[in-house]
Amino acid sequence: MQIRRAVPADSPAVAPLLGQLGYPTTAADLDARFARVAGSPYDAAWVAVDGPSGAVAGFAAGHVRSPFELDAPVAELTALVVDETQRGTGAGRALVATVEDWAIAHGCVRITVSSAFRREGAHAFYERLGYEQRAKKFDKSLPAS
Repeated sequence: MQIRRAVPADSPAVAPLLGQLGYPTTAADLDARFARVAGSPYDAAWVAVDGPSGAVAGFAAGHVRSPFELDAPVAELTALVVDETQRGTGAGRALVATVEDWAIAHGCVRITVSSAFRREGAHAFYERLGYEQRAKKFDKSLPAS
C-alpha cells in the first residue's frame, strides 16, 4: 500500500469511498472541494493506493487550525475511509500516520478526529492508535445563505 497526496483526478475513485462512509457525493462535487482548498497550507488530502492494482483503496483529509486557547496549532483528521474490501490491510493505519506526520510538520501539538456514535469499529481503531475520547462534540446545522 502506498500513500500519496490526493489530486482532483482521484475524485471518481474517492467519491464512492465517501459514500461508503455515509456521505454520498459525486466526482464533480469533490472536484469543487479540491478547488476550494487548492493552495491552502492548512488543508491536505491523501489516498492509499493498492500497489499491484493501482486502485485507490482509501482516503484521508486533514485541516490545521489555530485555536485561541492554545499557543500552537491543532490538526483535525477530517475524513478517513478505507474501501470495505481493503479494511484490515493497514491502509487506514498508514493514512492516519501520514496525517499525523503532516500535522507535526505544521507544528501541531494535538490531532483530533470526530466519529459518529454508531461507528464503534472506528472508535476501537482510533483507540488502538492511541487516541482518547476527551470531549463531547456538538453540531448545529445553519441555514444556507
